[in-house]
Amino acid sequence: MNSLIVGTWKLKSFEVKTKNGEVIYPYGEDATGLVIYSNTGFYSIQFMPRIQCTGDLKGISYFGTYEYNREKDYIIHHVEGSLYSGIENVDKIRYSRIRGKHLTLTCPPLVWDDHTETIATIYFEKQEEIPELSVTQPMPKY
Repeated sequence: MNSLIVGTWKLKSFEVKTKNGEVIYPYGEDATGLVIYSNTGFYSIQFMPRIQCTGDLKGISYFGTYEYNREKDYIIHHVEGSLYSGIENVDKIRYSRIRGKHLTLTCPPLVWDDHTETIATIYFEKQEEIPELSVTQPMPKY
């Protein structure tokens, strides 16, 4: 049942916790972004710092199809395209939790280059859907 996940979710926070409890905000504490899940099984994700920096980490953007398993609380993102080469045709599992208008995605543990084990947790808030136009309303002329 994908209907619970379908919609536009705005990024509230993207945080990474290290094994020793330190919290890091790789895109800044005021990062911006969206994840959009369609009812046809496609998704698109974008994250970036609110103010663009000159460093290597500019943002994340990738898209593809997804599988949502409500009973087991996970989403699999099947990556079809990405700003970063090498992750196409990769399946990214995200543990998911939906509570009202709030979606939390937690990534499996990842070991950084300095051998620090980390877990990324991404928080979203669902945006109101735009209601469909009534067929009785005239179409605007351009």
